[in-house]
Amino acid sequence: MTWDATIYTLTRPLAIIAYAALIAAFVVNAIVLSIIGGVDDEQTANLSWTLFAIAALIVASIIFTKASVKRAITTSMPAGTKAAVQLGDETIKMISKRGVSDMAYSTFRAIRVGKHAVILQLRGQSVITAVPRALLSDADVTQLKSRI
Repeated sequence: MTWDATIYTLTRPLAIIAYAALIAAFVVNAIVLSIIGGVDDEQTANLSWTLFAIAALIVASIIFTKASVKRAITTSMPAGTKAAVQLGDETIKMISKRGVSDMAYSTFRAIRVGKHAVILQLRGQSVITAVPRALLSDADVTQLKSRI
């Protein structure tokens, strides 16, 4: 579930723009470094450190995103928690150790089905709800897609 939610988070439009900007900065920096070459040792060193910093920032943001997603999922659904999902005519009911959530389908604006999780995005927010894929049959997923 963590992987599916992490991929969802990293492929949001603003995240794609941010990563594209970082990659563009990396490429521009690499081009400038190759042009300057060994002309000025101090500039070469600074540009080399900048390349390293940009690469480290990209890697660190992915690692921190995955850790944040994992923490959110394990907080809402601790290991060993028995969970259940019941689909009604107008609502989806999610049951776990933390309690019962009974939400109207209109609460959600989008659904993404991953290998291990079904990601439901709340309407008007960037908040998501991750439901274990094992709890939903293919018919349940089809019903969710038709109602959201």
